[in-house]
Order: sequence, then structure tokens, then C-alpha cells
Amino acid sequence: MGKANEKKKVKKNKKIRDNKKSIPSDVFAILSIAVVLIRLMLTGIPSYQIDMNGYYAWSRYLAELGPKGLYETFHIVYAPLYMYLLWITGIIAKIFSLNAGTHVYLIKLWAVASDLAGAYLIYKIGRKYEKERLAFALGIFYALNPGVFFNSSIWGQFDSIYSTLLVGMIYAFSVNRKMTAVLLYSLAVLTKPQSALLTPLGIFFYNDLFDFSQITKEKVKKAVKETFVAVAIGLSCYFIVINPFYYHMHIYENLKSTSVVKDFIAESIDYFCWMPNLYLASVEDYPYATANAFNLWTLLGGQSIEDSNTFFIFSYSTWGNILFLISIILAFVYILKNRKSHFAMYFSAFFIMASAFTFITRMHERYLLPAIIFLTICVLWDKRMLIPLGVLSICVAANQWYLYHLSWKEIYWMKRFDPVAIPFALLTVILVVFSAVLMVRDIIAGKKRRRNRGL
Repeated sequence: MGKANEKKKVKKNKKIRDNKKSIPSDVFAILSIAVVLIRLMLTGIPSYQIDMNGYYAWSRYLAELGPKGLYETFHIVYAPLYMYLLWITGIIAKIFSLNAGTHVYLIKLWAVASDLAGAYLIYKIGRKYEKERLAFALGIFYALNPGVFFNSSIWGQFDSIYSTLLVGMIYAFSVNRKMTAVLLYSLAVLTKPQSALLTPLGIFFYNDLFDFSQITKEKVKKAVKETFVAVAIGLSCYFIVINPFYYHMHIYENLKSTSVVKDFIAESIDYFCWMPNLYLASVEDYPYATANAFNLWTLLGGQSIEDSNTFFIFSYSTWGNILFLISIILAFVYILKNRKSHFAMYFSAFFIMASAFTFITRMHERYLLPAIIFLTICVLWDKRMLIPLGVLSICVAANQWYLYHLSWKEIYWMKRFDPVAIPFALLTVILVVFSAVLMVRDIIAGKKRRRNRGL
């Protein structure tokens, strides 16, 4: 028994030493270049035409006429941050007289660059925890993950941009760079509204509000000061990003007055409601229990069914909100019990994003994508997460591929109880339930440990 234990220790120590070894610079360079070249080649595959036609038109408009009038001319449900990237692309295409195909290719490259930045972040996080080799392998896996590259290189969407910003936010919190985290969070929300799903975690990480041990007057003063700075950063981001695109909405028209003070108040209210109104309008575009997303409501026949309809006592929408609220509470309790665990930080983020996609109504086929990068990072601490990561990647890729495939037949909505969608929707639900069980078991085990210690 002694020799067997000794061998296990030697083997374990060898694994730790191997993980700590750095990647040879030539290997790092060759593999990184290979990944970039593969992604560049994949980006030449035709896009999802409906989405890309819009991006192309907006990019050309911005290059010709600038931001004023863009949101009034087109039906745009995205926040303006991505519009800046389309603006830059349009200017480049105009200066060099690029054809439409090259213009579209350049539009896609922003999201591709974000994928590669996300892969590098995975590597950077792993290197911080002395797991450089594993992190490098996971970074390559992420960059070449079909669920990831289908979204950006093929479909032409930009969900990876806000996903990378949110990972950067959590990483910034983990190294105690709170203001950087606030900046990244603000930019993520100004890219796509789904970023706001991580607001509860952001609040928890930011002020550590629920740790009442050793509270001092100095700590309270510091927290108040940091909060003011954080609010200032958020407001500054909002003003800078929104201002060139802003136009008066109905709120201003209803409240405006000949009084300078009243008119200023009306404009201020209208200004701060501008982006929330934009996001609410986007939600109203597809008021269905599920809008081509392979999730719980696909299994229950909610495809293209208005979420205000009743489903067993309550509406689809109410059930979705209840189930997601339970998920948020579970994630919050889990992170509260594991406040010093970096694994718990990323796993909670994964769980929230996956639960939102699975339970909230009006979800689209691409909205599970951000969960991939968070779960990939979790593998740094627990290699068993490779199995759920594989399942997640397959589900994300299948959901996007199927709708992309249907679009070439000019079919843009899958059928209720679609035979292709059902098995992947079931896998997604099982994955989320499995993750919830893991969290509950961890919470219960933590209570038992504290009870045994007499705490």
C-alpha cells in the first residue's frame, strides 16, 4: 500500500510539474499562426444572409452619412457599440473601393478577432494559475470550437464580442481591478443586452456586499468612493457611445416644454431611456416562447407560440421568469458559499447564461454561445468539465447550423416539435439540470463540512 501511494504521489507531482512548464516559443508561434489561418479560411464561407445584409447596409450608410439618422432610417435593435465597428469597416471599404464580398469579410473579422482574444484570455487565466499548457490547449480548443467559429466566421454574428468582454470583467475582478471590470461590463452591455444577465454576479464581485466580517469605517468609505467612480465610468461609457446616434423619442416629445428647466429634464429622461427603449423594442420583435432556440420550450411546443399564452396555469413567459429566478438564486447561493473559488466564479457565469437560454422565453438560436467560454475556463480547475463542455459545444453548433441550413432553403422558422431540434434541446435541458445538481451538492457538502467543524 505504501509503495502504491508513493507512486500516486510521484505521478501527481509529475502532472503538476508538466502543467507548470511553459510552452516553447516556437511551438506557441506555429500553433497560434495555424489557428489564425484556419479561422481566416473559415471566414470566407457565406454568411447568414438576412443578418449580414443588415450589417452591410448599416456599414455603408455610416461610411457615407455618419451616425445621425441611422436608427431612424433602419430598424436596428442593437446597441451602438457594434455600430462603431461597422462604421470603421465602411470607411475602410470606401477608401479602398472594396467590393461587397471583401466588405462583408472585413465585417466578420471583428468577431473573429474577439474569438481569438477570448482564446488568449483563457491562456492568460490559466498561466496565472500555473496551468499554462492546459490553458494553451483550451485556448486552441475554444478558437476552433464549431459552436464558436460558426457564430462569427460563418453566420457573421458578433455574440463573441460581449462574451469576451464579460470574461474580461470576471478576470479583472479576480485580480482586484474593479474599475477595469466596470468598464468592460459597461462596454458589454452597450454591445448586447444579454450581458446584463451577469449583473447579479457583477454586484457580488464588485462590493463583496455579503461579507460582513471585519467591517470598518475605512472600508465603508472606500466602498462608497469606489461606487461613485464605478457609476461615473458607467455613465461616461453611456454618454460617449450613445451620443452620436441619439435622437429624440416619444418620451421627449411628450414631456418637452417651453421652460428651459423642464425641457432639460425631458431631454435627460429621454436620453437615459433611449437604450432601454431600444432593447425593449428588440424583445417585442419576436414575442414567442422560443424563437428557434433549442431549449425547454422547444421540447414543450413553444416554437413560434406567443409567450403570453397559458401553459399549465401560468403563461410561458411567467414560467420562464420563475425558472430563471430560481437559477439566479441558486447561482448566488453557490458563489456565496464559494466566495474565494475562482472556479465558482466562472461556473456561476456559465450556469446563468445557460439557464437564461434554456428557460427565458424569446430566445434565439445563438444565445447559448457565451456559456462556452465560461465552461471552457472551468476545465482549468476540473478536467471532468470536458464532458459537459463537449455536450454544450455540440448543442450550440447544432442549433446554429440547422437554422443556417434552413435559411438556404428560404425557411427561417423551424417547425414545432422539429425532429432535429428535439434531441439537442433535450441535451441542453439535461446539461443545465446536471449543472444545477452539481451546485446543490456542493452547497450541501459545504454545510456538512461546516457542521462537522462546529461552525
